[in-house]
Amino acid sequence: MRRFAGAMLFGLGLLCVVAAAALAWLIVPGLKQYPFDLKPPDVVVTAPGATFVSARLLPNGTPEVGVEQGTLRNTTGIKPDFKAAADLTGSLDGKTLIWNVYQATDWVDQNVPINRSEGRIALDRKSGAAVAWKGQCYNDVKIDKPDTSVCEPGNISYTGQLYLFPFGTEKKTYQYFDGTLEKSLPMKYTGTETVAGLKTYVFQQNVPQQDLEVDAETLTGLTGMLAPEAKSATMNYQAARTLWVEPSTGAIVAYREQQHRELVPAGAAPITILDASFQYDKATADAVIGQTKDGRNQLLLYGRTLPIILFVAGILAAVAGLLVTRRAARPGAPPAAHRAPETEAVPQG
Repeated sequence: MRRFAGAMLFGLGLLCVVAAAALAWLIVPGLKQYPFDLKPPDVVVTAPGATFVSARLLPNGTPEVGVEQGTLRNTTGIKPDFKAAADLTGSLDGKTLIWNVYQATDWVDQNVPINRSEGRIALDRKSGAAVAWKGQCYNDVKIDKPDTSVCEPGNISYTGQLYLFPFGTEKKTYQYFDGTLEKSLPMKYTGTETVAGLKTYVFQQNVPQQDLEVDAETLTGLTGMLAPEAKSATMNYQAARTLWVEPSTGAIVAYREQQHRELVPAGAAPITILDASFQYDKATADAVIGQTKDGRNQLLLYGRTLPIILFVAGILAAVAGLLVTRRAARPGAPPAAHRAPETEAVPQG
């Protein structure tokens, strides 16, 4: 019976050790990739006291463009395209998310739309970075007149990080996509800070002032409204971004972006057409932090806590099983032979 119990303990111990290894080497790597059904919360960033251009149509149909001040709100909504992801082949098969992204910027104080856009993007499930895909696209949606434009596949090339960082984010420089310039620029690691109880890595990107390529219709329209005496003009742009990333999940738990644009009429002083500092609103911050804490706790549970418990329990059970088995197999001392007591000789008379 002891041998059987010892064998059972030893087998249970081995099973626990194998389960710990499976969690660490098989299950957890599967958790360290973004699921196909991931639905990020809507991300809302606001910029109080912003300076910006607002274009509108007057009741008589005449367009009016002016420089305004107030609070801007930018909302980013994401809708995963499961079918498009399932239809991918080759190196993208099973490794890629397809997201439809919608953005809306509004003048909060007057409830006036400023701009709308839509896009499609492919993201690597492990690194969170954009990957080459023929269906990626971007489209500015007209809001001041009927719009029949579509998001034309292949009209943009997304690269680098946009909405996600890798699981196990490192203290290094990443490439981060600038939507205005439509290219990736370095995003440098600058330190560590705690946000809502989460240890985060801080990354910063500085975009130096530079001229923008602007379509002739837009540039001519702005110049005619804001600097009618100028015969020509250019537009410049600069930006700075700071991201706080929880490293185990790659989630961006806090965000700040500063943008500045100027219209520079020939022979005249520059006119600020955008000066804004955006950051998460409270609802977005709470949603992102809650989702991040859940993901981090799951990774810790399956990647550290359970494997350690199973490994230690397995070793203890295996050792106990060996000890019980050895004790059962040890030969015992032979029992003493039973011998009848000697009888005294009775003297014969």
